[in-house]
This record gives sequence, C-alpha cells and structure tokens, in this order.
Amino acid sequence: MTKQQITAIAGLLLLAMVLTVLIGVFDARRRVIAAEGNDLRTGQSAWVTATLGDLDRARSAFEPGTKVFVELDDRVRAVAMLSGRWTDVPLHDGHALTGGPGEALAGADVSVHGDDIAVGGKTYTVVGHLGVRADSLLSGDVVLADPSLFSASPQRLLLDGPNSVRHYNAQFPGRSVEIIDDGTNRRTNVDAVSPVLVALGALVVVLIAVVAGLQAGRWELRTATVRFTTGFRPLNTLRSAAARVAVIGTAACTTALAGASVVRQTTTLDLDLTTAIVAVGSVVFAVSVTSFWQGSRRWNC
Repeated sequence: MTKQQITAIAGLLLLAMVLTVLIGVFDARRRVIAAEGNDLRTGQSAWVTATLGDLDRARSAFEPGTKVFVELDDRVRAVAMLSGRWTDVPLHDGHALTGGPGEALAGADVSVHGDDIAVGGKTYTVVGHLGVRADSLLSGDVVLADPSLFSASPQRLLLDGPNSVRHYNAQFPGRSVEIIDDGTNRRTNVDAVSPVLVALGALVVVLIAVVAGLQAGRWELRTATVRFTTGFRPLNTLRSAAARVAVIGTAACTTALAGASVVRQTTTLDLDLTTAIVAVGSVVFAVSVTSFWQGSRRWNC
C-alpha cells in the first residue's frame, strides 16, 4: 500500500473505533438512566422468597451483573452481588461498590458525616452518591453492602440481573416467583428507541470495518502481484501484507482503548470496551487477509 492508501485505511479504522467508543458511552449512559428510573433495577427482576445462603450456593448459575436486594427500612436496602460487579449503578460522584466490607451508596439528601453514614447502629463508608444528578429520584436512598443484614431465614428478596428469573427457576424449581412487569412504565426513549440506535450504530461500525478490510486486502494485493512476478515467495508476501494491516489495526485499537480509559477515569461510567474494540480490529484483519488470499489464488503457488 502507498502512504495515501495506508492513511485511508487508518482513517476508516479510526472512525470505526471512535464510533465504537461513542456507542459504548451512549449505551452505558442509557443503562444508568434506565436503572435510576427503575429504582436501581435492570428490568429483568423478580421478588423471590429465599435466603442469601441459598442464592450464594447457586451463584455459579447466575450471569455477571446479578444482584439481590433486601428492603431494610423506608428507602434503605442492602445489596449482595451474586455474580460479577454492579456496573450500571447511577452515580454523580464517587464510584460503585467494590465488594469491600462496610461500603455504602447514598443519595444527595441523606445526612452523611464526612464520608460515613450510620445505619442501625453500624457505620458505613459512603463510596458513591446515587443519581445521575444530585437532584434525582434516588436522592433519599441508601444502599448498603453488608451480607449480615440478610436474614438466615427465608425472606422476601429482590433478585435482579440478566435472565435472573430463568436461572432462579432452574436452580429452585417449584418455588414461587413474582416477576416485576414494567408494562406501560417503560420509557419509550430509554428502553425502546435507544437499544435500536445502539444496534444500528454497531452495524455501521461493522460495515466500516468490512470495507476497510476489503480495501486493505485489495490494495495489498496490487503490490503483492508485482512482488510475486519479481520472484518473491507468495507466503512471504502474505506475511508482509498481514503484518502491515496488523500494525495499522493495533495502533487504532490502542488509540480506542486509551480513549475508553480516559472516559472511565473522567466520568462515573464503568466502561469496558476491550472486547468490542478488539473485535472490530479482528474483523478488519480477517477480512483483509481473506480478501488478499482469495485474490492471490490465481497465482501458481
């Protein structure tokens, strides 16, 4: 490839990476807004009667992001993570629960002494402030990370997470489950329109990656044809072409990962786009090599 062609491929790949980061930020923002509107639920939740010990023993059956709440008092609840981390909690300051003992999340209207809050005679460290803004639906709420607040006897618990009801029924067949149906409370923009926009954005990213890969393979093939006719071995030519595309892809992926890291450090969004960014780079590389290999089949290898 010429310098102009390399610049064009790098530009297409960087565009795909920038779109990937922007879509990730948009989707993360959408999820925390939806969680605030749903009183910290993800929309896949149910009331169950069980003990935390029962659920904890079956934790391997639940998907990452699954958590369980117990109501302690008016707008005060305890939470325990069954799998993964709580990444979609709406915060305007601080950070999400890390799983350490004695942590708490509190709204802006809750009385906090320094970084501490006293609940039931125990002191907890407030690590984050609930709500996407100080004046939010969660300004008077408190969430405590304390498994000891769960009863050893079966109690009414809110189970929340991806496919949590299906996994619960599989682990505890016959137990009653009260599925929470959002019904008409679903907000059209956040819950219906936004996922479509994310899907369309992802499709655009994939198309850009495919076009970049096809162009890279085609342009490398032109150079490789000349190299082949002058005596270079096809395998060496393929290695050279793949290495060039890999370097461009790696540089673009590194730039995108750096951008996602900056977003994560400067906002309260828990943004992890490593898989998506590497996937886009892999698509470009795979399409480019496939295009190059298909075009080189006419050579007498």
